[in-house]
Amino acid sequence: MNAVVAKPQILVIDDDESMRFMLQSKLFQSGYNVTLAASGSHAIQIFQSGKEFDLILCDLKMPLKTGIDVVRFLRDQGIQTPMIIVTGFPERDKIISAAQMGVQDVLVKPVRHQELMKMVRNKLGIDDAGEKQAA
Repeated sequence: MNAVVAKPQILVIDDDESMRFMLQSKLFQSGYNVTLAASGSHAIQIFQSGKEFDLILCDLKMPLKTGIDVVRFLRDQGIQTPMIIVTGFPERDKIISAAQMGVQDVLVKPVRHQELMKMVRNKLGIDDAGEKQAA
C-alpha cells in the first residue's frame, strides 16, 4: 500500500499581480499547493500566523519590505525554509546580501517554465521523475 504524500507547500511573494498568478498557475499545474503574498509585509504576516512552507519564491524588488527584508526576517526568526529569489533586477549587492543569508538560487525574469520547475524540484529534493530524493 502506498503512503499518501502531502503536496509541497510553496509561498510566492511578488508585488506584481500578473507574476504572482503566473507562478501560481505553473506551480499548481505541477502539483504544488501555492499560497500567495502581494508584498513583503504580507509574507511576514503569513509567517507570524505560524504557517510553514517547503519552499519560498520571493521577488527581490518590492515597495516597503523588499525580498532582502523578508529573508532577514525569516533568518532572524530561525526559519530556514529554502528560498529562490525571483527578480527582474538582478542587482549584484542585493544578490550577495541574499547569498550571505543562505539564499543561493536566483531566477531572473522573464521566468521560463522549464528553468522554474527544475529549480523548484532541486530545492525540494525531487528528481526529474517526481520522486523525493533520499536525504
